Amino acid sequence: MRIAILHYTLPPVIGGVERVIRDQAAALRKLGHEVTLMVRKDELIVEGYDAVIVHNVFTMPFDLEWTRELTRLALTHAKVRWINWVHDVCAVNPAYAHVTWVEPVPQAMHVAVSEVRRTDYARATGLALEGIRVIPNGLDLTSVLGLTERIADLALAYGERDLVLVHPTRLVRRKNIELGLRVIAALREAGCDAVYAITGAPDPHQADGVAYHRELKALAVGLGIMQHVCFLGEDGALTDDDVRGLYAVADALFFPSTGEGFGLPLLEAVAHRLPVFCSALPVHEEVLGSLGHYFESEEDPKTISARIMRWLTDAQPTHHRKFLRRRFDIVKICQEHLEPLLLTAIE
Repeated sequence: MRIAILHYTLPPVIGGVERVIRDQAAALRKLGHEVTLMVRKDELIVEGYDAVIVHNVFTMPFDLEWTRELTRLALTHAKVRWINWVHDVCAVNPAYAHVTWVEPVPQAMHVAVSEVRRTDYARATGLALEGIRVIPNGLDLTSVLGLTERIADLALAYGERDLVLVHPTRLVRRKNIELGLRVIAALREAGCDAVYAITGAPDPHQADGVAYHRELKALAVGLGIMQHVCFLGEDGALTDDDVRGLYAVADALFFPSTGEGFGLPLLEAVAHRLPVFCSALPVHEEVLGSLGHYFESEEDPKTISARIMRWLTDAQPTHHRKFLRRRFDIVKICQEHLEPLLLTAIE
């Protein structure tokens, strides 16, 4: 479909509606639609468009002449689906008493961003609530979190998992990655849909790095968890932006080293507000103090997994992420709510 989206100002102007417009346009393009963003100075040639989405111009008529022009176009181009997207309603806000109110556009489909705004708009217009649909604003989580394309793909794949453990490391034996694999296997056996993201490639300075990599993959296959382990370094080195994004989408750091001189990822994880599960090395306790969740590197993986499960139950770290993805992912909103509205309206 060819879709025009209109508002008083557009990105890069900073504002809530501008952000919504930007993300809505990007989501519709991802779904295969042709989208044009327009402001007052742009001439709207209605012919050729299947739908025109007007954000706030009908309900906050700061430019009364433009509002009336759009109303006229809506009345004379009935084959185009006009959507009056209601973010604010000046008629119910005393702060905008000076703004001239206009009656709702008869040819428009009315969409409010919340039940509160739907009630406001119904009160201002006398329209029945059933005649006003609610489609919430959403977030482009990739943009909000600053994810690279590589990590965005990972986040999409892991978005509904119960637990994402990240281990920033090269593939060297003292990093004890095999314990991480066994802990993931134990977590999954206990009913936790856990995954393990390992950042590094074999260390070029270690003669047995490639052999260790093969051993780890063989162990993952033997444990039946190969689909739940991601050796990110296999596809090339991660950038600093990739690593930052990985911290943003992970639920916890898992750092089971048998030997370290410091352990910088521990501090990086804390900076990203991630809990840290790490081996009880003296240097780890020196660096983190009471901030770490410690275990012995020779400890039974099932004991470690049980500790993580208790924390997971108490902290529910994935609850917020799942809440956002299920209810407020902008692509999902456009696909499940806006796109059907557009497609059924023009049949």
